[in-house]
Formats: sequence, C-alpha cells, structure tokens
Amino acid sequence: MNSIAILIGLGMLGISIPFVIRPFRQKHTKNVNKTNTQAQVEESRVAALSALRDLDFDYKIGKVIDEDYMPARAQLLAEAAQYIQQQEQEDDRLEALIQNRRSSKDANCEECGTFMEAGQRFCAKCGKPVNSAACPSCGKKIRAGDLFCPSCGSRFEACTEPRRSVQMEAVDHS
Repeated sequence: MNSIAILIGLGMLGISIPFVIRPFRQKHTKNVNKTNTQAQVEESRVAALSALRDLDFDYKIGKVIDEDYMPARAQLLAEAAQYIQQQEQEDDRLEALIQNRRSSKDANCEECGTFMEAGQRFCAKCGKPVNSAACPSCGKKIRAGDLFCPSCGSRFEACTEPRRSVQMEAVDHS
C-alpha cells in the first residue's frame, strides 16, 4: 500500500513539474526574442553598410559597370538611410523619456509633495513658494538663503542689501 502511494505521488510530481516551469521558460524566451530582434536589426544595418562599401570598392576597381552600379547604390543607400532613421527615432524616443523623467523630478512641492505644473510659483495645496534657484556650478536646486551648494559645496554670493519696494523708491525720488 505504501509503495503504491509513493508511485502515485511521484507520478503526480512528474506531471506537475512542466506546468510549474512553463511560465518561467516563456518569460525567458520573450526576453531572448526581443534581444534577438535588436541584434538582427543591427546585423542588417551593418550588412547594408558593408554591401555599400563593397559596391563602391568594386566600382572603383572596374568590376561593376555604370548601369549596374547606380541602381544598386541607390537601393543600398535607401536601405542604409532607413536603418539610420530608425536609430535616430529610437534615440529621440529615449531622449524624450529622459527629459520627461528629469522634468517630473522637479514637479512636486518640496513641502507637501503635491504635483505642480510648470510655471506655478506657489503650491496650490500648502501655499509654499516654488524654489526655482539652481547652483551655477552643478545645476542642483538650492534654497533661498543658502550660502553653499548642498550638492557640490560651491559658495554663493549672498545678497546682504535688503530689497526695497517700488513704493519706497517712488517716495525717495519725490
């Protein structure tokens, strides 16, 4: 009786292992396919540029005549331009994501964390003024009244003269 139970248990274990492993293998194959696609595009781009270089060389040494050279060169140039355009679009997309990430960092109130739109001078929730000053050396945000940058340590020139209002200046000139 015990040996039959052990055999049934081992059989059920053997049947269940493929079902448990399947999601892990599928996830792995998706990443491999994505990497292979990028590698295939890069290989195609290099192959097009190499073929163009080889065609130019063959034309210069006289292996290819003008009637064959012009259409083949135009086709290879169009293919190479397509790959370069795809790379530029990918670079632009990545740059936009980077800029979006950088701008989203500074879009929250330092006091309460509320999202703030560009151009707002005060937080709509807590009323704290937006600190838009930046260190001239490293570009990190600084607070009003700071004498040194908290990031790089560079010294700021402090404005010791108190600001005068416009009404006071008008009274002084009268």
